[in-house]
Amino acid sequence: MSWLVSLFLGLLQGLTEFLPVSSSGHLNLAQHFLKFTPSLSLDVFLNAATLLSVLVFFRGQIKYFIKNIKYIFIATIPAAVVGIFFKNQISHLFSSIQFLPFFFLVTSVFLFSTRFAKNKSFLNYKNALIIGLVQALALLPGVSRSGATIAAALLLGISSIDAFKFSFCLFIPASLGALILDFPGISSLAFTSPLLISFVIAFFVGLWALQILKLVVNKKSFWLFGIYTLLVALLSFMVLQQLFSKTNTQLVNIQQIKTTMFQG
Repeated sequence: MSWLVSLFLGLLQGLTEFLPVSSSGHLNLAQHFLKFTPSLSLDVFLNAATLLSVLVFFRGQIKYFIKNIKYIFIATIPAAVVGIFFKNQISHLFSSIQFLPFFFLVTSVFLFSTRFAKNKSFLNYKNALIIGLVQALALLPGVSRSGATIAAALLLGISSIDAFKFSFCLFIPASLGALILDFPGISSLAFTSPLLISFVIAFFVGLWALQILKLVVNKKSFWLFGIYTLLVALLSFMVLQQLFSKTNTQLVNIQQIKTTMFQG
């Protein structure tokens, strides 16, 4: 990994992990354009940097975390179950951009739907479980975890500030779980200086992105990110079309060569 690539990946992770646009989807696209082999382990490693950002940003919210620990536990179960039993399938999805356009569209639907959300409820066991089920869906690359969980909380009628706080309370055990599950893969990474630099950049940019997201959620402008993810969905679809076009062209050329050899 070059220094330029490490700078770019760190910046990308820091911004997209917390802004509701899917860091995993963006890293998948970036690795495709940069001719990297998409890697779940690299994604989880950079995710650890943004986990550190959350711990620093919410260091004064320990009381909130303890107060809602039972809801956090309930909401963490679905993602934990899916992560444990479908790890290989999820890892396979990270090795391809085939489904990215559809997953980005899912994020857009979540985000646009918050335009109609109204405060009328509060956190309880039922709401925590629903948010947890949505977080499990966000294990897919292209489905934003922060976007899906905050959107689900807002649609359930939970206040903006509680939706924001609870989403990132859930991020802590989810991120720790991903680190534990993929520890063998992470330990196999080459911990070069550029890779470590990308970690540091992701941490500091993540702190900045959290502040931006908090302001956006409080101003009830969360749904506007859906425009961006819709554009990314279209972009990833066009990339996919080009790949299929090249593959079909290569198959035609191979068939022509075989036909010529046979006729010869």
